[in-house]
Amino acid sequence: MTSDMPQPPSEVSLQVRITRAVFEPLARVQVRHPFRMLALAFVTVVVALLLASRLQLKTALGELLPANKRSVVVADEVNARLPAISTLSVVAEGSDNDGLRHFVDALAPAIRDIGPPLVGVVDEGVQQTQQFFKDYQFLYAPLETVQEAHEEIIARYEYEVGKKAGFLLDDDDPPPPLTEESIRKRMEERAEKSGASKKAQQRYPGGYYLDEDKHIAVILVRTPINSGDIEKSQALRAHIREAIKRVDPAKYDATIRIGFGGNLITSAETRSQIQRDLQHVGIWGISLIFGVVLLYYMRLRTVIAMVLTVGIGACWTFGLAYLLVGHLNSSTGFLFSIVVGNGINFGIIYMARYLEALRAQHSAHDGVSIAHADTWLATLTAAGAATCAYGSLVVTDFRGFKHFGLIGGFGMLLCWLATYLFLPPILLAFERVSPIVPATGWVARLRGWYGKPFAFLASHFPRAVTLSMLLVTLGAGYLSLQYVMDDPMEYNMNNIDNKPVKVPSDARRLSSVVDKIVGRQGMDGIALATDRVDQVLPLKTALEKLRDQAPAGQKPFKSVISIHSLIPRQQNKKLALIKEARATLENAHNKGFMSDEEWQKVDKLLPLKRLNTIGIEDLPEQVARHFTEKDGTRGRLVYITPAAGRSVWDAHYLITWANAIRETKLPDDSVVYGSGRSVIFADVIVAVVEDAPKAIALSVVATILIILLAFRARVSGLAVIVSVLSGLLWTVALLAIYNTQWPWQAGGKLVVAPLRLNFLNFVALPITVGVGADYAVNVMQRYELAGGQMRRVVVETGGAVILCSLTTMLGYAALTMSVNRAVTSFGVAAAAGELACVFTGVLGLSAFLYWRSDRRKG
Repeated sequence: MTSDMPQPPSEVSLQVRITRAVFEPLARVQVRHPFRMLALAFVTVVVALLLASRLQLKTALGELLPANKRSVVVADEVNARLPAISTLSVVAEGSDNDGLRHFVDALAPAIRDIGPPLVGVVDEGVQQTQQFFKDYQFLYAPLETVQEAHEEIIARYEYEVGKKAGFLLDDDDPPPPLTEESIRKRMEERAEKSGASKKAQQRYPGGYYLDEDKHIAVILVRTPINSGDIEKSQALRAHIREAIKRVDPAKYDATIRIGFGGNLITSAETRSQIQRDLQHVGIWGISLIFGVVLLYYMRLRTVIAMVLTVGIGACWTFGLAYLLVGHLNSSTGFLFSIVVGNGINFGIIYMARYLEALRAQHSAHDGVSIAHADTWLATLTAAGAATCAYGSLVVTDFRGFKHFGLIGGFGMLLCWLATYLFLPPILLAFERVSPIVPATGWVARLRGWYGKPFAFLASHFPRAVTLSMLLVTLGAGYLSLQYVMDDPMEYNMNNIDNKPVKVPSDARRLSSVVDKIVGRQGMDGIALATDRVDQVLPLKTALEKLRDQAPAGQKPFKSVISIHSLIPRQQNKKLALIKEARATLENAHNKGFMSDEEWQKVDKLLPLKRLNTIGIEDLPEQVARHFTEKDGTRGRLVYITPAAGRSVWDAHYLITWANAIRETKLPDDSVVYGSGRSVIFADVIVAVVEDAPKAIALSVVATILIILLAFRARVSGLAVIVSVLSGLLWTVALLAIYNTQWPWQAGGKLVVAPLRLNFLNFVALPITVGVGADYAVNVMQRYELAGGQMRRVVVETGGAVILCSLTTMLGYAALTMSVNRAVTSFGVAAAAGELACVFTGVLGLSAFLYWRSDRRKG
């Protein structure tokens, strides 16, 4: 059969010249020296693995944004000033509360003796804080309470003076006596009216971190050790275990059990969980990919050859990633199975043509030359399109996209290069050991079934299939438009977080227990750092004004807390009243209205040394801890707490919160910049919204240009372009359908979690364009080389293309096994893109070519 799409002589001669100049000499070297080529591959892989082994995994959200982004810079500056400490919780569970208290009293000093650099501060309770506020209860009492106590003391003094002088006429309702007990009780009664004292005593009985009902006591060990420093973390726990052994907890409670919690352990566990997740997903992805390849070829050596080839490309990719980037982030950490799933496609196409040549009775040497000549242009075009798709992400400002595109783009080129450099020598080395016998019988028929259903539909119903695909594409275009217009972004952060652990670790269980006993220590708050202490109050005033002006229900935050919140208000007025009351009591003592013993008690209650104003530097370490910077400076930090009734997992609210604290101008024209989780996540959302359309547009334009260049702007190239764009529209439509609330769904709600676009799965759209072009390009290129023999094209090349799609799809499907929902959503979205592109690139394009051929014959 002659081709119904003849190629211009100029193009054929250009392709032939490149084949003769590059690929024929390469084939001769590979045929003559296969083992030398494999030795070269081995050396490069060793070097690449040494580089790749130095890659670090950075999972912080800020790693997805540019390093010079203001929110990232400010967050880094604030974090550098905050005490760089983690917390290790020592949890004692027993049955005797008194025994637990004595155990804590014995163990806390023993842990303090460990000292720097492992131990910073040992916090066994709030005794220091409670004693401080007790000592200065008069300064912290409301002014009205101090005035009442002052008036009662003056009234009693005057009563005693009048009584002594005999001037009292009515003695029925005398003022309270001038005793330490009466003064103290009056103050305690007034304090208890607010319930603060009672609540503090109930929460921290005796000042200890103790749950009296469950018999659990806690010691918090604050340490400068980073959660990623496993060696020092283990050393700290070893020292604490030795201290526990010396103290001998059984002496205090025979039933006592000791456990460890805190973010020093849970953060390390999270990091380990991510690393295990990467390994788990990678192993499943590779297993699924090579499993389906084995089922297709039913020949182990074929699978081994392609495993080795794509392995070389993957090693090169991540070795280069170390040189270009230096680390992996939450977006790029899962690229291994993606690179392998996409990169093996070149080997599949090459292998299909190589085996086809063997079945045509060509020698292995000739098979290598034929496979080189017949596949290099199609696979290079596909690799170029895929590289451009990944590369389109590099031009964005979103670092998560940029690194993903950089590593993925080079990965496609390196896997293509590894295929054409080393797959032939591997095959020829196997050939010397045991020649490949082309599959026959049921194995050949089974492999043919990959493409036969598509060939049957395309050949028997070319017009119906083509028109149906066109109608579906138009419908997909409408659904895609609606999906974009309805704001497809994901704003529920729970949907991009890790899935809940079914059985939490002992450290996580204990950390939850500690949170209930100790409190969350301001976990949901955001720290703002000023340059000077005198900026704190103006900042607080400006932020509170902004909050108060917001409508009810739309408050950006709840409280603005500074160290000044810990300083008593109206101290001078209170001190004047207290000093006058003390002087009056001293006069009462001098006049004999108060005994010496009673005066000593009063003097202890109101000592002269505490009748001074309290400043920032006077606060105990435990009280001022959250406002103390790493260098010891106090008072320049301000904390913002979330608004009541608003969730920090709601990105809509986080954006409102971020905009409120991002930049605050003070009366002296200085500016305080805010950052933190809310600001960084808001910037991530904005970056995705701004950069994703640019990346998709660039991917489409670059892919179109490569296709036009490869097909010399002929009709065949336009058909490939239509197929690729149709695949993109189908992908977006599938996402829209996935999010549609159908009438038959329970309560009109989605049965499964919605699949909206986030900082990771958005990457699936530009990649779909480039990777999807692989299928249409290979079908069209093989069709032209085969002289229009459509059935052979669809069954042979189409079957290999379908296998390519399956390997890529399974690489994405493995991501759905991740514990992270964002990674799972990327796997679903990318697999949907693969499914769409294989239908438009194999079935749709083949049907169109059949229909066009039939019309020409007619």
